[in-house]
Amino acid sequence: MRSMPWLLGVLSVLALSACEDVELPAKERSGAASAVLVETEIAELAPIVRDAESVGTLVGNESVAITAKLTEQVSAVHFEGGELVKAGAVLVELIDVEQLALLREAEAKLRETQLQLDRYLTLGKDIATAAEIDVARARVDANAALLEALRSRIDDRTIRAPFDGVIGLRRISVGALLTPGTVIAELDDINPMKLDFTLPEHYLSQIEIGDMVNAISTAWDGEVFTGQVTQIGSRVDPATRAFSVRALIDNGEARLRPGMLMAVNVSLGETPGIVVSETALVQSGAQSSVFVVDGESIARRVTVEIGRRMPGLIEIRSGLSPGDRVVRNGQMTLRPGVKVREAAEPVDDPLAGNGA
Repeated sequence: MRSMPWLLGVLSVLALSACEDVELPAKERSGAASAVLVETEIAELAPIVRDAESVGTLVGNESVAITAKLTEQVSAVHFEGGELVKAGAVLVELIDVEQLALLREAEAKLRETQLQLDRYLTLGKDIATAAEIDVARARVDANAALLEALRSRIDDRTIRAPFDGVIGLRRISVGALLTPGTVIAELDDINPMKLDFTLPEHYLSQIEIGDMVNAISTAWDGEVFTGQVTQIGSRVDPATRAFSVRALIDNGEARLRPGMLMAVNVSLGETPGIVVSETALVQSGAQSSVFVVDGESIARRVTVEIGRRMPGLIEIRSGLSPGDRVVRNGQMTLRPGVKVREAAEPVDDPLAGNGA
């Protein structure tokens, strides 16, 4: 029986531990030995910057694969690849000796028929009837159409850049036989560049055309490339529950290239939210809470939902109201229902915010 006092002591400690988080009855509050010394602050509304993060892929503002329209042999190549080219610049020439000969023949025929028509029109009824004049005019029109067709065929044998951009590595050489659809090189307009990415569907009501976008690439570590949202997809993918977004990114120094992976941050503007000091937060497993002090200086523990973290501050999405008096230091000595008093100097509570 000598062990009975020791056993009773253990049972008493366990009983107190099991009840430590239960709010004290009102009649017992006044019986507390002394009020707990804490630091408090007022929960305030503040502008919260909203943003969304994703990863995206760069696409040229305009992109095209340069191909031939006909079957012909390459006579000259005027680019090496990787350089900037202007719209209309000649990239490739195809052998056109026969076409040039046909062109000269067509030009001669047109001159001949035009001279005949001019003669008829000058002398008039003295040398030709109205019917002969009509026939001469028809011949001129036919030869003019033939000449235009031959010039078009010769133009097809001169392949030009359709817009300003960076030409890719060439895939053909002089003497190669091109066929319709053969890719000569890729051409990309890289300023500005399109950045395509996706966002979860809950951002659909928040994002707007014109929202600012910041993008970072591992190729240019730490440098931020800016742009704006220009297009928002019309559908949400039923498998991923995400929608597509496109932004235009400034690439004035031509350092970005199509296909690069970018870390994307979209600024969705500011909305008011309740913020408190980060030290006020008490974590217990997955649950977050804070201590709130009422008008009688009695502490109560409130479960909260946290939002965005900022330097030294944290957003409280639910559980608090503006004006609530929140304990920011001294929580480790608090229990619900305990009376508190404000400290004149900062309370040394290094474990605050780590749990209770």
